[in-house]
Amino acid sequence: MDDRTSVLSGLAQAMARQSRKDPLSHRLCRSATLVLGADGGAITIAYTSEDRVTLCVTDGRAARLEDLQDVLGEGPGHTAYRTGTQVRAIVGAGDARWPQFDASASKAFGKIGVHAIPIRPDHRTLGVLTCHLPPANELLLNPRTVQFLADAVGVALLRDPEAEAIETGEARSPWSSRSRIHQATGMVVAQLGIDTADALVLLRAHAFAQGATLDDIATAVIGRVLDFSAIDNGSAGS
Repeated sequence: MDDRTSVLSGLAQAMARQSRKDPLSHRLCRSATLVLGADGGAITIAYTSEDRVTLCVTDGRAARLEDLQDVLGEGPGHTAYRTGTQVRAIVGAGDARWPQFDASASKAFGKIGVHAIPIRPDHRTLGVLTCHLPPANELLLNPRTVQFLADAVGVALLRDPEAEAIETGEARSPWSSRSRIHQATGMVVAQLGIDTADALVLLRAHAFAQGATLDDIATAVIGRVLDFSAIDNGSAGS
């Protein structure tokens, strides 16, 4: 089982434990943070533009870190968004890249590790997933898998047009494809005890991971080649 399958399984299980009343962006942010082994995190879209929006924060520390970067116009998130590359920093260690941010965050929190990961679902940077954790700790995933997770979250946030059409009953694809995706969605709902919208999110993310169509993944679920509830035990394929 490859890293991508394991990561999506972890994301699925974490989302299954989230309140269904919360917005999708909040569930994705909290779940991704848990998978990464961080203490908290935030997702901010259009990081350096006037249209910048912080979609979600998991805790007060994450909120304060985002606010400081917004106010000061500098920090790991800005650099990650501008360069399209991951940025790791130990805030409070006198980082010369962002002197004002480093000083302000250090005053608020002392030393803290910050990881800023660009969200690039289609090779353009949509936003940044920023996580914080103790300075001596590392994220649980290697950089390539960290990037995949952030990109998969981006795919889920953008939403697949075909899946949206299915939800609204406006799909134009053949009836057999719609039927398979509906059936697969219901099976994922039953496997994880989540709602239909979240099940579609996980199907889309898995399609992204495998470079497959949504219909391909639906067919695998229906054929029991892919079972989200069994992935953690190594008893499902992909």
